[in-house]
This record gives sequence, C-alpha cells and structure tokens, in this order.
Amino acid sequence: MLKRKSLDDYKKLPYKIIVEAITDESGTDYMAYTHELGKYSCYGTGKTESEAIASFKNEKDDFLEYLYDAKKPIPEPVIEQEEPLPNGVITLRTTPVLHAQLINQAKQNNVSLNLYLNQIISSASAAKDVKDFFKQEMASMCERIEANFTYFYQWAHRNIEIQTNQRRKSIAKYIIPERDFYKVCEGVKRQ
Repeated sequence: MLKRKSLDDYKKLPYKIIVEAITDESGTDYMAYTHELGKYSCYGTGKTESEAIASFKNEKDDFLEYLYDAKKPIPEPVIEQEEPLPNGVITLRTTPVLHAQLINQAKQNNVSLNLYLNQIISSASAAKDVKDFFKQEMASMCERIEANFTYFYQWAHRNIEIQTNQRRKSIAKYIIPERDFYKVCEGVKRQ
C-alpha cells in the first residue's frame, strides 16, 4: 500500500490557477480557482487578479487541510502533456521571380537560402508578437481612460482652475476639450 503524502506535500502541489473577471453593475471583481479542486468548492475572490490569487492560495490551504483531516481523497494537479514539436520541415511554393530574389538576398548576406528564410520568418513572427502585445496594452489603457474619464476630467479641470487662480491671471476657466483625451485611442480596436 502506498504511503499517503503529508499535508505540506499536498499544499506544495503545482495547481494551475485560473482567474476570471466577474463584471456586474457594481463593477469588476476577480475569481481564482483550479479545476481539480472545483470551481465553486475552493476559490478566492478579490478586486484585482493578484488579490484573487492570494485569496485562493489561502482558501486552497484551508480546503486541503479539511480534506486531509477528513481523510477524503485529495485531487492532484493534472499535468498537461505538451504536444510534440513538428519536424521543422515546411514546403513552400512561390513564384520563380520571388525565388530568385530570395536566393540573391541570401547570397548578399552570405548565408544559405534556408537560413535566410528562417531569419525572415522568425523576425516577422517576433514583430507580430510585439505588435499584438502593444495593441492589447493600448486597448487596455483606452478602456481605463474611458472608465475613469469623468473622474479624470473633473480632476484635471479642478487642478487647472486652482493653478490659474494661484497665478492670478485673468483666465477664469480653461475648458479641456473632451475629444483631446480620446486622440490616443482613435483606431484602437478592442479584442
């Protein structure tokens, strides 16, 4: 018969934590859980993702302690098997003119055509990753601007009035055009 793990061993198991945003009329909260322990059996919540994760970790330890003391089975993390890598061979058909151009460019760079094509593909792939990252960050920033626009507008307006009054200039009020706040977000698409 196999020896049962200690409670500390169970607490150290690498459960994959899933965080979901829960939005309703009162705002957005976050919920953290793991499939193995049950979404609604053991979970943590918080106003931010990190708060939800910290809450989940505390709840997980308490839940595991309860299961351990009650001598109930404790589900262990499911280790996901990574798919094997493909063999790395790509067959590509192109026009004779483009083929000749690529051969000439590879010769100019003193590399084989195969290496040259690998460099082109990897740099294009990396550029797409960077572009996607910044697109996502811009969308997130624009959502925050929109969500906090009224507060930010009032704060900026109030500060400009205070500065104007302190300098005792004749400008009574400076109106911040609302459209200027959104210039940075023009053309940013939500995903």
